[in-house]
Amino acid sequence: MVPLVLSPHRHAALATALAALMPATASNEHFTLYALAPAEHATIALPEVVVVHHFSATQIDNNLGYYVAEELLPLLRTAWGALPPVSQATDPLAYTEQAIFEHCVGAIVRSMDGNERRAWHRFYANSLTALEQAMQEPTAVLDFIEPFAAIYRHLMTLVRGHTLLDAGTCFGFMPLLLARHAEQGLERIVGCDLDSALVSFATDYAAQQQQAQVRFVQADLLADTFTRVGRFATVTAIHVLEHLDGPQTNIALANLWDVTEQRLIIAVPLEERPDPRFGHHHVFNEERLLGLGHELGGRCQYLELHGGWLIVDRGM
Repeated sequence: MVPLVLSPHRHAALATALAALMPATASNEHFTLYALAPAEHATIALPEVVVVHHFSATQIDNNLGYYVAEELLPLLRTAWGALPPVSQATDPLAYTEQAIFEHCVGAIVRSMDGNERRAWHRFYANSLTALEQAMQEPTAVLDFIEPFAAIYRHLMTLVRGHTLLDAGTCFGFMPLLLARHAEQGLERIVGCDLDSALVSFATDYAAQQQQAQVRFVQADLLADTFTRVGRFATVTAIHVLEHLDGPQTNIALANLWDVTEQRLIIAVPLEERPDPRFGHHHVFNEERLLGLGHELGGRCQYLELHGGWLIVDRGM
């Protein structure tokens, strides 16, 4: 079960009708929830939840993830009594907390426009503008924009050579930002991800922006065929490894190292326990990261900036 998400701008009549017909189940600055009685044929006696969000068009950017994680998921726990509402141990089709998080972010983006391409282009344009502004004028706000702006800003100082691969690129913000900065001297920028929908979103936006030096491809970081993406002077994996199980980490790192010509850059969150909202399965610390780096055989550096970083260079 996932909630139906409405925009008060595009679905004003529905939002007004809900408010007139029933009291809100829960609400805060950005969200109002209404719990509907479950349908007669429902196999699980949990309320259907309708979410009305209160974001304007200019607020549709990557910070939606912050508000969904920190504000909407707690409200959904109140409405359902638990989250996820059903254990996957008893129902393999039940939604995980990560799936609910991802659904809600996408649903908010799509709720703003009947044209899905235009809705996602707005999300990309707003996110990249916010990231670039935060890169130029840092603040102390710990949302989803400022930390990644700091990460991208520092990463740009670490790039080596003229080619770069961003593995597990997600929305592809980092390759798109790099493509805007000609001073980096990058002639070929590739972002890869396992999720074909994310690859499609990023590809479509890059084409619309006529950013010919960047492209996005679907690739499985754990597959024997991963090396088909090519070889790159710099390879990055920013907040990727925490999504893997322990044994998968070594496979992923070996594949990343195989396509690295000069420098491999890894960044992960430093958590006491994996955060299920974002699909994290593994935690890291300095010792763990450096140990993985030394296994690759390169020269290793460690630093901390909104998480832990491992930088591995090939010998010259």
